[in-house]
Amino acid sequence: MNSELFSKLLKKHNNYRKEKRVEEGLTSVVNHTFYHPNEISKFPVIYQDDEYIKKISHHNISPVIDGNKATFLYWGKPRMRVELVSELSFWSANKNTVFKKVEDEDLYHLTMILPEDARVEYKMLVDGNWIFDPLNPLRCENGIGSQNSYLIMDSYKKVREIYATEGISNGEIKEFEFIGKTIEGRRMIYVYLPPNYDENSEQRYPAIYLHDGGDYINRANAVNTLNNLISEERIEPIIGIFIDPINRMTEYMYNVKYSKLIAEEIIPQVDKKFKTIAKPEARAIMGASLGGIISFFTAYKYPDVFKNIAGQSSSFLYLEKEVTRMIENSQKEFNVYMDVGLFESLIYSNRRISQIYIRKGFNFAYQEISEGHTWSNWGCHVKDALTFFWGTDKGKNNGS
Repeated sequence: MNSELFSKLLKKHNNYRKEKRVEEGLTSVVNHTFYHPNEISKFPVIYQDDEYIKKISHHNISPVIDGNKATFLYWGKPRMRVELVSELSFWSANKNTVFKKVEDEDLYHLTMILPEDARVEYKMLVDGNWIFDPLNPLRCENGIGSQNSYLIMDSYKKVREIYATEGISNGEIKEFEFIGKTIEGRRMIYVYLPPNYDENSEQRYPAIYLHDGGDYINRANAVNTLNNLISEERIEPIIGIFIDPINRMTEYMYNVKYSKLIAEEIIPQVDKKFKTIAKPEARAIMGASLGGIISFFTAYKYPDVFKNIAGQSSSFLYLEKEVTRMIENSQKEFNVYMDVGLFESLIYSNRRISQIYIRKGFNFAYQEISEGHTWSNWGCHVKDALTFFWGTDKGKNNGS
């Protein structure tokens, strides 16, 4: 989605307030019991004194990380001004994002106070033009505008599960083109079969259905996560079904036909072709952003098909009244996993939905993460959803 369309879609909603090295390893222990979120932290802008800026500018690095402070630097002669646009300002410039000039130097700076485990995507706005940070070589392809610069604070941990591991048994991906009837058209489906899967065996497996399937594979590295967790016996072996949309914006927005396509067309075909456990407690449905909305809607529409629901940065704010009413009025109980980034306006609606599940006493896990609305964020926490639904004792002991 381009930045102009994204801004139009979200304009009516409230603004939310370095890789110097990659720290590979497990993240902190996830508490799969009730979680009561704190208030959203503020991310204030401050301006360091000129002497400090001159001192750190000699390293020719931006941003400079110092504890909970990230100082952005820009060398040049702008005609008007330099601004920071980022997840923290909801990709819009305002009076709090303007860089300050060092006296007698063509050097501009801005310092933000951030969570010490944060990862932030951003660009600079120079005389109205969006550019990468010239002093930061770190760029990623999963943000608004195709690519962004990004930083990580000192306590950020990029989990090792998203990386391929040598010497372990890997699962196999079977792909096929699916021709729908309820929603006409061709779409790709990718089926992950766990290591040692044998179609002649009597063993059957739980299954998780993921929307935006190609993105979960290519951008969230979900197949690496599955291989690692199964190899380490942190989850039981499962089958993953990754489904691509045809028209994402219409299919994922509370679409009865799309839910019917999943439950009445795709699942019966998957159950026929592969050795799944054809029971609701052995099926999960998962998605990010709009994919989160359709995951919840489909599970509640077909509670005899799905028992497990996972939503990452679910876009509840579009249909919050409908989702709230659906959850409140249902007599069915689900296992529910949710996470959301601190740096997104979606956090407010996710908090309100989380409180409903806490009040209802469901088996429920919820996380708020010091990141934004990105595949980098979601990919690192696929493991948390999987271990919540199908974790073994080893998985729990590993803090996943």
